[in-house]
Amino acid sequence: MNLKPKRSSGPDGIPAFLFRDCARVLVSPLHHVFNICLQQSTFPDRWKITRVVPVPKDDLKLLLEVGDQSDCERLQGDIDRVVKWSQDNGLCFNVSKCSIISFTRARNPICYEYMAEATALQRVTQVRDLGVHLTPDLTFREHIVKICKKAYRNLGFVLRQSQGFTNITAIRVLYDALVRSHLEYGGVVWAPHEAKYSDMLERVQNKFARHLYWRLYGVYPLYPLMYPTLFVLGMVSYNELGVRRQFTLVVYLIKLLHGKQHNPGVLQLLSFSVPDRYVWRRRRPPLLAVPAAKTNLLAKTPLTRAIRTINQIQTVIDVFACQFNELAKIILYILCYRLE
Repeated sequence: MNLKPKRSSGPDGIPAFLFRDCARVLVSPLHHVFNICLQQSTFPDRWKITRVVPVPKDDLKLLLEVGDQSDCERLQGDIDRVVKWSQDNGLCFNVSKCSIISFTRARNPICYEYMAEATALQRVTQVRDLGVHLTPDLTFREHIVKICKKAYRNLGFVLRQSQGFTNITAIRVLYDALVRSHLEYGGVVWAPHEAKYSDMLERVQNKFARHLYWRLYGVYPLYPLMYPTLFVLGMVSYNELGVRRQFTLVVYLIKLLHGKQHNPGVLQLLSFSVPDRYVWRRRRPPLLAVPAAKTNLLAKTPLTRAIRTINQIQTVIDVFACQFNELAKIILYILCYRLE
């Protein structure tokens, strides 16, 4: 295996990528050894020539499926054990920054008062985790509204500051970095299935696409020309945001099937379809079994939509035999032209 200079091994002779891939396995014993060294004020010789940078964890999440009072007491016990562990290790919780949120669609949810250090935890109806705004119903509507507002603010800044630019590539880079990055971050998780919120996201990019078309061709594509949106996007070499979200999700699932990504929780939800005794199904069976759905919300989940797309792609090309670059082009072509 050829290692790049920036990824070569250190004084211990172990390549850096090995620590990256095995971080979950190595973090516990290394953390234990590091704490012992701090308590005894002794460090191994190798550590003295190695740059060790402890990364503090300022957040902790405790999750539990709650169905009755006993489950609430179990969760309270977990909180008490975490508080005791922090006190034993000389750490302290900032209870004012701790909160609790319940994800449920029940009309009468269980509201239990959880305590930490004899102080009641604040119950909230919205929380921001890794840049995604979560609400109790897990619809991500509030998140989409917030990122659209932020994207519009950044887009206005880009259009104002780029008025004197003559390099179109620079304008594209500013838009991709300051606007589209917010519209696509975590899109695999919160991808909307409702046309209202999908159109809300598309309007941000359509506004920039019309401005870019005017900068390229000297004509603003609105009244009296009224050029179609897809035509304008194609002329400025952009795809719809919905297509990009679906493309990212499908590519991620294919990488899971190829073993290039590690996510056992999602991988166990993918079931290969085994042909039955009917001849017509044996000739062209789907690759993956589509989960049965009794509601529209479940039928339009990102995973179900991605499985349908993969089955559609499988009729054109073998997702296990062809090169990944070729496969990505075919996936994007099918999604752009909505081939059935």
